[in-house]
Amino acid sequence: MRKSFLSITVLSLLMLSLHAQDKATNKFSIGYELLEMSMNKFQHFAGEIAYSIDSKHQLRLMIGEVKLTEQHLSSKWQAVAVDGDDVEGYFRIYELYYDRFFGNRKNFYYSGSAAYVRDKYVHLISDNKIDNESGTIGFAIGYRKTNLFSINGLYINASMPFRFYFNDIPKQTWGETEILPHKFVNNIWFFIGYKF
Repeated sequence: MRKSFLSITVLSLLMLSLHAQDKATNKFSIGYELLEMSMNKFQHFAGEIAYSIDSKHQLRLMIGEVKLTEQHLSSKWQAVAVDGDDVEGYFRIYELYYDRFFGNRKNFYYSGSAAYVRDKYVHLISDNKIDNESGTIGFAIGYRKTNLFSINGLYINASMPFRFYFNDIPKQTWGETEILPHKFVNNIWFFIGYKF
């Protein structure tokens, strides 16, 4: 947690200093992830930092440190990582996106991505556990709306990334619980933030 807080602080300061050099344009934004965090009782942190190259192109860094609850992992509509109960976990991700906006209002986008991911699962009633690290490549589709509620700079960003794991997690059975394979994985992020 300290390392990720330090990383976020350093990146934020860097972006603020770059913004001071180019304050005539609103190129930088920072957001907090609400969907994954709410499903996991807001334990740890997930957010994004973005740089708009122009009206059609953007670079984005998503940083996530999420403690995964048993309820989240066993829920059919929240996660597809575990089929069964008695498993908790941890998810770390550093994912870089290149977004390309399209359409008349340029709210919709598609992305290419590369990431470092760490997945940890612990069986609460046995000694079984997984600690897997992997690089990934992938793509995403999303929707971003700025100046929400007529507040200049306030934005929302809904993104659905799909990732291919280079070091996958094979299917495993722990008693009556199955850890599902992680080879091609997707999820949904929902950010609220500010463009400055």
